[in-house]
Amino acid sequence: MALRRHDHPVTIADDHVAQLGPVLDRLDEADVISDVEEGLAECARDALALFAALQPVILVTMKLGAGRAPGVDASEDASWAALLALARRDVLAQQAAGIDSGLTGDSVRLLDRIDALIGEWPADDWSDAVHASVQEFVDARQRGALRGRELRRSRQETDPGNRPTVGWLLRHPDDHWLHQAVQGVSDPGCKALIESLITKLQPSYDQMGGLDLAAEEAAAEVICETEIVEVSPGRCKQPASALVTAAIKGDTVAGQQIAVRLVEDPDAQFNGTVVSLLAGERWRICAREFRDGTMLPLDGTRRCAVASL
Repeated sequence: MALRRHDHPVTIADDHVAQLGPVLDRLDEADVISDVEEGLAECARDALALFAALQPVILVTMKLGAGRAPGVDASEDASWAALLALARRDVLAQQAAGIDSGLTGDSVRLLDRIDALIGEWPADDWSDAVHASVQEFVDARQRGALRGRELRRSRQETDPGNRPTVGWLLRHPDDHWLHQAVQGVSDPGCKALIESLITKLQPSYDQMGGLDLAAEEAAAEVICETEIVEVSPGRCKQPASALVTAAIKGDTVAGQQIAVRLVEDPDAQFNGTVVSLLAGERWRICAREFRDGTMLPLDGTRRCAVASL
């Protein structure tokens, strides 16, 4: 007998996720970080809230954008079913807590649309595969939560005042992963829903970009308008390539190609990028120039235009 996961009011993957509810609840509690919004402008608080609300569907969109659409392979579909069930749980939990920031509708519709693409597979084999996939994702979450706590503890030891800032939020747009994913999405319905999410994220970023950044620009050695030419996927320690379109401060000139660092020290342990770039985007780079000519983006750096599709 063939079984479609979404033929049931309570699906197999959702049922497995529900059985692991206490484990997931403990992970949710461990991930709560308080007081991150203190002193931030309202638009920056909005951006943080939107970023948090978007988290349940980030991995989903990245997987879809990588060309791994469901409906082709049973084991891959089992992985999809598990991922969607966990994402749906997280989205609805945020809605119940009143912290969905208006993204729940599009997020649930996106998950349901992907769910509808899952193929038909033998019932017994399907149930076992889905159960294994759910457990695998939950185990990965536990490892990730532990690593996250270690990183936060390390940051607090080196910089007790470490908190998200407007500068950080401008260098890491909420919609970065959605823009990266949507380029590889072939299903029109999924693509439209991801684009709808992007539209809802844009206003808070535009408002942050309109804040007074004169102090940040005064501290920069180099300021230039650029178009991002190339970013090597999965190679954050390699600088991105950018073309200067307008030189504002420092020694750059229009038409010059510059190397923009994604991490401050390529030889240090990786602890996140300093900026999130995609090829084709236009950025105003406020930077410190290293002796090797590479540029390290500082506060004041912000995206001016997204890449055209």
